Amino acid sequence: MKKKIILVATIVLILIAILIIIFIKKNNKDIQINVEELALKIAETNSFEDELIKVDYEMILKDYNFNKDEIKGLVSYQGSGATSEEIVILEVTDKSNLNSVKSKIETRLQERKEAFQSYLPKEVGKIDNKILKVQGNYIILCISNDSQTINGLLNEYLK
Repeated sequence: MKKKIILVATIVLILIAILIIIFIKKNNKDIQINVEELALKIAETNSFEDELIKVDYEMILKDYNFNKDEIKGLVSYQGSGATSEEIVILEVTDKSNLNSVKSKIETRLQERKEAFQSYLPKEVGKIDNKILKVQGNYIILCISNDSQTINGLLNEYLK
């Protein structure tokens, strides 16, 4: 009887260990995002009030105060300025840059909120409902009319 209990306990422990290993590997997998493709997919949804236009790489570096050496790839689409709508998808050169880059994004978002507060307060709600995701070495920012649709698209794309 004791042998059966020990055998069952051993099997259960082995199964738990296997599940933990699978879970850890799944969460640590190297994710690869085609930043151009994903940004275009998001821009082509009906989730934006404004017409989004692709923005120059150098301009985004300046707007967000990014350093060239911390960014491997970067794509951005922005509205006319009459809305806060924007897409920024970037890949950092190293995971150690994630916190710094994310902090710069949050600083820029706060500045935009303050600017829109005085002349287009409804745009502040879009900024408050933004999507800001970190996946692997990537950061995805999207400010739109329809965060739910964008979230669904991202969940499908990032599977």
